[in-house]
Amino acid sequence: MRLEGAAFTWDLRGPTACETLGPKDLRALRERLGADPLATDADPRPAWVRTHATRRSIGAVLLDQSVFAGIGNVYRAELLFLLGIHPDTPSNTLERATFDKLWELSKALLARGVKENRIVTRDGPKGVRLGRRDALHVYKRTHCLVCGARVAKLLVAARTLYACETCQPRLVDMPTG
Repeated sequence: MRLEGAAFTWDLRGPTACETLGPKDLRALRERLGADPLATDADPRPAWVRTHATRRSIGAVLLDQSVFAGIGNVYRAELLFLLGIHPDTPSNTLERATFDKLWELSKALLARGVKENRIVTRDGPKGVRLGRRDALHVYKRTHCLVCGARVAKLLVAARTLYACETCQPRLVDMPTG
């Protein structure tokens, strides 16, 4: 879907759901959403409470829009890689300091995505704009750019998640998936 206006153009590609909402339905939708790292007034405390209260993997929780609004599959893979967190890590084992780093990195990467109009999690040489594929660390890669290990393709929350299990070691024994 494309919306074009005098000052802005907005493209929506691959949404899970796409529908027109009235004010009442929009309010109800917003009430179901979790904290949005892009919102200037976002309070991460409810996301921390919900994250720390569940044994679900952090890889699954990051896609739960009732906990974190706006984090999709690409950001999920990149955030966990940058923080060295294995996607299968039970959320209730994360320390508050780790959650705070996750929140702050989410804010920074999502804001960068808005500014650059694309998902970018890597920096290239000064003044060089990285191509789409080179702008990411692990998403849809076969080998880790940091250590050279094979990037694993895991199924977490019914979506393929890319992770370097060398740079993101499992710290807790937990079944995959």
